[in-house]
Amino acid sequence: MVGTEGSQHPVGKQGQTSQDTAQAPSFSCVVCHKRKVKCNRKDPCSNCEKAGIECIYRPPPPPRRRKRVHSSNGDALETQGKSRRQENGALLQLNSHHKDFPSLSRIQSEQEGKGMGSGRMIMKDGNSVFIDNTLWTTVSHELTNAADVINDASDDGDENASEDETTMLLTPGIKESLSKLHPNPLHIFKLWQTFLENVNPLIKLLHTPTVQPQILEAMSDLPKASKELETLMFSIYCISLVSLQPGDVEKSFGESKKKLLARYRRGAQMAFKNASLLRTSSIMVLQALMLYLLSMRGFSDPHSIWTLSGVALRISQRIGLHRDGSAFGLTAFETEMRRRIWFQLVLIDATSAQFCGVAPSPSIATADTQPPTNANDSDLDPRMTEPVPERSGATEMIFCLTRSEFGNWLRRWGKKYGNFDSPWAFLSSSSISLQEKDEAIDEFESLVEGKFLRFCDSSIPLHLTTTAMARSAIHYARLTAHHPRQYRDSNIHISQPEKDIIYENCLKMAEYAQFAQTNPSIQKFVWHMVNHMPWDAMILMLSEMRNRSDPEEKSKVWQIIGDIYSRYLRQMTRTAHVPLLNALQNLIVKAWWTYIEECNNYNRVATPCPEIVSSLLEKASDYTEMQMRDGGSRTAELGTSSQELPSQSIPSEDLGASSEELDFLLTGSLDWNEWDKLMNQFQESLMDDIAAMPSS
Repeated sequence: MVGTEGSQHPVGKQGQTSQDTAQAPSFSCVVCHKRKVKCNRKDPCSNCEKAGIECIYRPPPPPRRRKRVHSSNGDALETQGKSRRQENGALLQLNSHHKDFPSLSRIQSEQEGKGMGSGRMIMKDGNSVFIDNTLWTTVSHELTNAADVINDASDDGDENASEDETTMLLTPGIKESLSKLHPNPLHIFKLWQTFLENVNPLIKLLHTPTVQPQILEAMSDLPKASKELETLMFSIYCISLVSLQPGDVEKSFGESKKKLLARYRRGAQMAFKNASLLRTSSIMVLQALMLYLLSMRGFSDPHSIWTLSGVALRISQRIGLHRDGSAFGLTAFETEMRRRIWFQLVLIDATSAQFCGVAPSPSIATADTQPPTNANDSDLDPRMTEPVPERSGATEMIFCLTRSEFGNWLRRWGKKYGNFDSPWAFLSSSSISLQEKDEAIDEFESLVEGKFLRFCDSSIPLHLTTTAMARSAIHYARLTAHHPRQYRDSNIHISQPEKDIIYENCLKMAEYAQFAQTNPSIQKFVWHMVNHMPWDAMILMLSEMRNRSDPEEKSKVWQIIGDIYSRYLRQMTRTAHVPLLNALQNLIVKAWWTYIEECNNYNRVATPCPEIVSSLLEKASDYTEMQMRDGGSRTAELGTSSQELPSQSIPSEDLGASSEELDFLLTGSLDWNEWDKLMNQFQESLMDDIAAMPSS
């Protein structure tokens, strides 16, 4: 019998029958519920058993009954609803006898016969709506002016009507002029140039030769800029600022990056509201939203971005981007730009879904949009009548096409091995042999090498970034395929050759991350990479270092940790005490003292103490200023034996974490259940300092 608050007895402790024992409770125990961790609902649960505490189950309170709101208009609305349903029923019955109205069976057979070719594209003034609902497809042919389907509610003459849909996502308030929120013309031009250099090469969302004249014209008379163009301009301001370092922003614009971002974020939100985001069929507004989503990654949690990417997907579906334009008579230019936008949106959705631990949108799998063409912007022209010529070799699209190829490869192999919830799932599945996974990864490596990387010129920053990204993705795929996590529920012993494969791929991933962060020629693209931190690689390297014998390799690892993780970890710990980071910090300290002890035993010179390690060691108990100063010199000069080394962990109270949360670090081997729990909590609580910026 499940313990109640009155009895205070854990499950199965007193008065429990054999039938009760067989039935596990359907709710978490008190301790797991309070700590917000997963409970296996056993007696006792694994978490309580491990912590040596009493496991108590209390049934949750019954759900509240929803109060019925009595309104004077309630009866009238109900009567009106019944009346409308009766009228609709009569209309349906009347139409069913009309000789020219297609029967339901005929409509169904037509749709089934057409398959992906069904639906109708309606175009007007550069906007489009794709209709693939059976009823709408049929009715749209009966409209006197079918293009009226496109018209937004924002064009009905009432500037402030029905704002509820938009204000669910963006700032509330009446529509107003945004002229005062724009930068001055000189700064607009600087931000546009920053976009062209730092952002555009990595996303290729805009046809810049077409957009640039529109922005230059708007600069001369901002009050006359269209609502759609204003959404794009403010999103460009945001993403351009994100791509710059704070010092460069203050030098070029005379204000702090934080202050300017807050201002332009507010401007972007108001611009989306003015453009009636949730009702739009404008491709330009969709492009603006995608740029805004990319700029948000630094100051919003992954769940918000994932939700908003769903809004972008819905808009794209309304516009019909999931259907290839060549099948609907669109111009070659429109077809190509729609392909670019769609595949970038697929990447945004997949990336945000991965950060949230969910599967990408199922609607993506049903799309028939063809991949973008390997062509430069100069190959495209709105007036062109022939299809865009496919180039061989490297073009401006090389980075985007390489990423797209990786996504296609994941989806293709995922389908081959079954219906996995996530494209990555086949690589982490223990039901697929390592040999099969390695063969799949070898295929991708050969494909991307032959199609893209062999054309890369290391003197071109975009090519260098593409190479680093592709190589890192290959090593990440191999790490995922060989990750020890797949053995956590079994007693399989990981062989030393397998450990070597895991460690080498972790090291390669970290090296590419270090290269991207420190190479001067590609610093302008670092903004796109900072959110992709290889946590697993860091955890595995720090844990496995104690079993490695190469001193030069260990020095390299500590240098990498100093280069990549120092600033990131410092910024995160200012925001909040996150359990994942607490555990990582303790792991860093333990690994450092193991390294110092080893250097002491073998009379070796240790690598200089990384900045992040120094700051963590200051928190460790019994650590003196002299020891910290000499930490990077010859360890024999410390004048201590291995038994006299200072505390090898940071007190949990200094990290804001309970000792129970970090107990698993005391074990000799990695507990991936615990690390995964911390990573999940980290994703739920992830917030950057900029999240506290005011939006108005």
